[in-house]
Amino acid sequence: MLRQLAMQIDIFVLGLMTNMNTVGLFGGPYRLSWSLRMIPQTLALPLYPLYSRTAHFSPSRFGEVYRQSLKFFVLISIPFAAFFVAWSKPVLTLALGARFLPALPAMQLLGLGLIPFFISTLFQYLFAALDAQKSFFVMTAIGSSLRVVLLLSLIPSFHFVGPAIAFFCAEVLTVGLWIYQLYKLGYPAHLVNILWRPIAAGLVMGVILYSLLDAPVLWQVGGAFLALLAYGLGLLVLRTFSSEEIHQAREGMAFVSPFVASWAKKLRRNS
Repeated sequence: MLRQLAMQIDIFVLGLMTNMNTVGLFGGPYRLSWSLRMIPQTLALPLYPLYSRTAHFSPSRFGEVYRQSLKFFVLISIPFAAFFVAWSKPVLTLALGARFLPALPAMQLLGLGLIPFFISTLFQYLFAALDAQKSFFVMTAIGSSLRVVLLLSLIPSFHFVGPAIAFFCAEVLTVGLWIYQLYKLGYPAHLVNILWRPIAAGLVMGVILYSLLDAPVLWQVGGAFLALLAYGLGLLVLRTFSSEEIHQAREGMAFVSPFVASWAKKLRRNS
């Protein structure tokens, strides 16, 4: 509940301190980023049984699962962040209209904040599996308090960009506190090793997207696919995945062929 309240406090404080026009300029991009929350939430929920089982019966395996899931959520968050930052103008224009173009700086900061925002979804389940909900609550309270302080400090000077700065900083700090707490419990994240390869590949993706920012629509569509391909190739070239992770991915994708064959058989039967 505290976490959900923290995610809604920005617009409330902005409304108290400014006017509805400023609230609208921040609220539009914020709702776009907020709408993506269903992706990490949907993907994180099925992991809880795995966390719970390994935490109680195989602590060493729990640490591995924690780091692998952290890496996976970093990997899927960076493409969204790249689109939000590099293509903030076309995304904002297409989704909300040209009248929201002054909100571009807020849109870009919110895009950067998607990376810690995606990662943050995991930790409520990680701490619950370890029976460490009290630590999770304390760290969340500290992060939420900082968010309110930043909002009150930044809004008078930066207006609708202030909540975007507060969102990014508070998300980074809160996730950092959670990671540090898990480290104290004996589960290091090895965060630098997890982050640098996806970030490097994401920078390449962002450069490609930015170079096609003012190109015709067809070129932009092709550039989007090219940027995603470059991101995937960058991850492979930098050897982001271990042999165990590649093996697990192959096992996880083994259902695709029988699934497609089953549906093809049903379609032939019904036709």
